[in-house]
Amino acid sequence: MSSRASGGALAACLIIAAIVGFGGGAYIGSQSGGGSPSDSESTSGDSTTPVGETPAGETPAATETPAGDGAITLSAEPTQVGPSEDINFAVTMDPPEEGVELIIQRSVDGGEWEAFPNVSPIVTDANGAGTSRVNSQREGVNSFRVVRADDESVVSNAVDVPIG
Repeated sequence: MSSRASGGALAACLIIAAIVGFGGGAYIGSQSGGGSPSDSESTSGDSTTPVGETPAGETPAATETPAGDGAITLSAEPTQVGPSEDINFAVTMDPPEEGVELIIQRSVDGGEWEAFPNVSPIVTDANGAGTSRVNSQREGVNSFRVVRADDESVVSNAVDVPIG
């Protein structure tokens, strides 16, 4: 029976220590805010852009996802083909994610993006990588990209492949 009392007393002590620790940390943290910036936090003359913000005068790319945040990179080989010649695609995800279905889309000469017809989705492996091959008879600049099947707001970079 004494082992139960010891276990209960230990648990109670740990809970009290956690409450005191969190409360003390919150109190100390609240005391450092509200004053003027210290020398290390000075904002005068610093022209760098904070991480995650867009520099003044630039607009962020609406269809790109930041690296490390589910970003998808698409590459094509070769980068110029004749009608009906194969184009090999490779995709990588950062961070790697297995089992993600990616749909290949195409835009011809700056037209609307549409799913490339009669091609199965690319499914990423354990390394977040995948491949596919297509061929097209539509001459002109064919731009390709991939989008997540489950979240079409996640889009890769576009790769231009002139056909003709």
